[in-house]
Amino acid sequence: MEADTRRTRWLQRAFLIFILGVGCGLTAARLSLWPAVPLDEARRRAIAVLDRHPVIRDTGPNRIVEAVRRIEPAVVNIDTVGQRRTPESEPDFWPGSREVRGKGSGVILTSDGYVVTNRHVVEDADRIRVTLANGQWYYARKVGSDPVHDLAVLRIPATNLPVAELGDSDRLQVGEWTIAVGNPLGLGSTITVGVISALNRRNLQLDEHHSLDGMIQTDAAINRGNSGGALANAAGQVIGINTAILSAGPSGGSIGLGFAIPSNTVRRVVREIILTGKSSSRPPAQPWLGIEFGPVPDPMARQLGLPDGQGVLVRRTLDNSPAARAGLRSGDILIAIDGKEIGDLRDVREAVLQRKVGEEALVTVLRTTSRRSMEFRIRVAEKPEQISLTTLP
Repeated sequence: MEADTRRTRWLQRAFLIFILGVGCGLTAARLSLWPAVPLDEARRRAIAVLDRHPVIRDTGPNRIVEAVRRIEPAVVNIDTVGQRRTPESEPDFWPGSREVRGKGSGVILTSDGYVVTNRHVVEDADRIRVTLANGQWYYARKVGSDPVHDLAVLRIPATNLPVAELGDSDRLQVGEWTIAVGNPLGLGSTITVGVISALNRRNLQLDEHHSLDGMIQTDAAINRGNSGGALANAAGQVIGINTAILSAGPSGGSIGLGFAIPSNTVRRVVREIILTGKSSSRPPAQPWLGIEFGPVPDPMARQLGLPDGQGVLVRRTLDNSPAARAGLRSGDILIAIDGKEIGDLRDVREAVLQRKVGEEALVTVLRTTSRRSMEFRIRVAEKPEQISLTTLP
């Protein structure tokens, strides 16, 4: 009997605990479904937070902001209109030529209107309009240009203009802050920031006819339209003129590989153009072997047992060229230069460009007629002016 009584009491307690647990759970669920604060009060508090004036907190001096204030007023937008001849193969309602519009940037160097930009920005322009940072615009005339360094000088009919200060590009160090200012994609004055990634970049190919040496490389975003604008340092001084980018696709967007002409080069070239109306700069001597070549056809490579991706075929040696005088023949397969294996056409160009005019290059070829490897010492010469720039080394 006593055991039954204890069992009954235990069951009663367990049932009471179960009821209390269920009740607490239901209460918590109901509370979670209803806001702690009435809706009207919650809205009032939210509006009060949003209407509150922002707290001004001192972030300290910002050198980039100060530098931009100094350089931005001296950077201009350039709009050009010119004529381009229409190729016969290209259909056109008006055969012969068509109007071409372009956009770029420039930097004011003197308060009475001398502006520096890239030659390729204004080279084919019949009409050039320069717009200042304050929106005022003028038509410009060309003073002169330098195709070797891709620089041009313009003059606008204005006075009391804001002027950029040229810095000393010989004192630059990799890792310094850089500020690119220009007119990318025609958007108007735009600031991007990066660092100097490298100095004295050489053989930067603008197109098949022009290359540049001694360039400053930066990862500050540079896009189409930035050409001719300023690359400044953290003191707001111009250390370079933005000129070119390397891009991963046909759209020409920035991938962090931008290049600028050093300010000391700009200073020297612009001074000469202003004094004489032209530049005396001449392209540097281009090393040359006098060979036209192409990839080795697959059937020939298999027949000769060449490893995949090795060698280029000599199609022709130009008359009286260094290669011809050394004994190279059409049909030879060039497999190494100075002991470095040749895999494609680019390897040949790079190997030749590393040699100075007058130096010897040790060229290893596989002579297809005898199927044996031969070595030739070729004295690198300067490429003659009459040879097309598209002719391979």
